[in-house]
Amino acid sequence: MIQFPESTYIGKRIPKEGFYNKLEMNVSLKRAFVEDIDQIIWRNLLSEATLNVSKGEKVSQIDIIQINLKRKDYNKSILHAIEKAIPRHLLFILKYDNQFLLYINYKEEYQKEKFKIVESYSTEWCSEQEISLTLTGLDLDKVYENFVYQLANGKIIKTEVVELKQSIQQVQEIEKIKKKIVELETKMRNEKQFNIQLRISNEIKELKNKLLNI
Repeated sequence: MIQFPESTYIGKRIPKEGFYNKLEMNVSLKRAFVEDIDQIIWRNLLSEATLNVSKGEKVSQIDIIQINLKRKDYNKSILHAIEKAIPRHLLFILKYDNQFLLYINYKEEYQKEKFKIVESYSTEWCSEQEISLTLTGLDLDKVYENFVYQLANGKIIKTEVVELKQSIQQVQEIEKIKKKIVELETKMRNEKQFNIQLRISNEIKELKNKLLNI
């Protein structure tokens, strides 16, 4: 199992009812909290006070939240709901039977204590012996960023010249363009009129050139 420094350990159970009272939930989400979640545990607190690291400009605290699940096929909306209820940076450890999964919502603060989720990353389900996460960084900004890079598992490339947020936005733009190209290629194959095929083909070329320049 992942071992954080003992100084960070909290081990406090968070009642699910607390989220019912704090958030406006639809019937489906309430059902997911009841049927998918066994326990929610505030497992660790990573901060300037509990670690030998400095407070970051963006990140002042990272809460490690362990969720013991009743079923593996859980509703991911529960994680977004918990993010909304806890206006800090979170890392989730999901546990089902003897398997574990790490999940992080990379988010940016747009107003004081209000965050927007930019992208989500997770590991695959694996055993207690296989699950791993390295805690590195001189400040909490870097600790959080390194968690994101590790869980992204190569989907975003860490460089010295490009910030994490920019790297994620570039990948999102690339995926958006690729999806559009696939849609246009399908449309072109089904199109009977040559002039429209030609127009679609030119649009595809423009998008492919745009990919090369990102």
